[in-house]
Amino acid sequence: RYEQSLSESHKNKEGIFYTDKIVVTDMLKDTPIDDQTTFLDPCCGCGNFILEAIEKGIRVENIYGFDTDPIAIEITKKRIYHKTGRLAPNIICTDFLAIASSLDRKFDLIFTNPPWGKKLQKKQKEELSQLYKTGLNTDSCSLFAFASVQLLAKSGTLGFLLPESVLNIATFQPLRALLLSLSIRKIKNYGKAFDGIQSRAYSIIVKNLSPREYHQIQCVETEAHYRLQSSFMHNPNRIFNIWSTSEEQNTINKLLNLPHYSLKDNADWGLGIVTGDNKSKCKQLFEEGLVPIFRGKDITPNQLNAPTLYIDPDLSKYQQTASPSIYYADKKIIYRFISTHLVFFCDTKQSLILNSANALVLKKDFPISSEQLVSLLNSKIINWLFTKIFRTHKILRKDLEALPIYSNCYKNDTFDEETFLHNNQITYTNGTYSIKR
Repeated sequence: RYEQSLSESHKNKEGIFYTDKIVVTDMLKDTPIDDQTTFLDPCCGCGNFILEAIEKGIRVENIYGFDTDPIAIEITKKRIYHKTGRLAPNIICTDFLAIASSLDRKFDLIFTNPPWGKKLQKKQKEELSQLYKTGLNTDSCSLFAFASVQLLAKSGTLGFLLPESVLNIATFQPLRALLLSLSIRKIKNYGKAFDGIQSRAYSIIVKNLSPREYHQIQCVETEAHYRLQSSFMHNPNRIFNIWSTSEEQNTINKLLNLPHYSLKDNADWGLGIVTGDNKSKCKQLFEEGLVPIFRGKDITPNQLNAPTLYIDPDLSKYQQTASPSIYYADKKIIYRFISTHLVFFCDTKQSLILNSANALVLKKDFPISSEQLVSLLNSKIINWLFTKIFRTHKILRKDLEALPIYSNCYKNDTFDEETFLHNNQITYTNGTYSIKR
């Protein structure tokens, strides 16, 4: 196969991941087609989406495909000819992003797997972002999506295969806002669909119509369920948390709407130390003049594990550090950065941390103490809320700033979850939280 002949560096640079036929067939299976239907794949590769469109009955002359790879384009043309005996005049080797704004026609169907994280020059990204009005989001997935929507016929259908980050990372909020302005039919998880790529792949199918008030989306994570499209509008950064059910979203909405504070503008933040070379600068045995330094995995809710690494306390020797006032604060909160759940600890010993951990120092007028905040963030319900909204493997500052910080239900320095649930008519059953009926 042609894809297998491409080097990993080339595929990473160009964001090339060819789509399995099973995924292509599934994405197109519920799409109505007649002999007048027009079809576009803006980055067609070797033509998997195009061949599926032909199998479904779309005429060759109504099919358009673009790609910057001349070999892939020739393969697509040959596959079409082998299947139909007809030449494909609209399969062209060109950069879709360079020509999309000048195309003078609309398409009934636009289906593709756009380049994921294609490397573009900064100036080129800025020019394309202005042209297609993508806001601050200049990732190649967003550029292809915004350009494609401009070419979608009224009531036409667009289907994109996208990385999970499009659903839950703040950077992609402009793209999610664009999709929410249309009627989203379906969002489906295809798991880790590409060799060597850890991200899950999701299809998003949208119809070029304004959504009705009670429009529902079919969400397929492991099993199918339905969510009101409007329910995503209430999430921080309009996150598409399709892994949460409609009932769970009701609980999420209640938790977000209870009186609360937030960490936004209420804390000073600092990254763990980036040494530039841990192997030479972090010592496994204590030597005179060195001090302990802690990794993310050394942090537990109740303590720091015994140190196993030591470092020179002179911060000027390292590649990147936070302000010394963060590390040497009388009281700071440190937490695991690489993690699927929240693990926080209140440090009063001015401990240094590596960049697998981060830190924050609360402003003096914040209504709860550092110890209380740590207890809240380590609690079962806040961990549930974090996972049900964000579901990331990195604990990002923007996500933490979006969490509700409650100022009541504490016994001394400990968050009293039982009282909190009782007071707010929330119950925990079968591994999840729901509102009492």
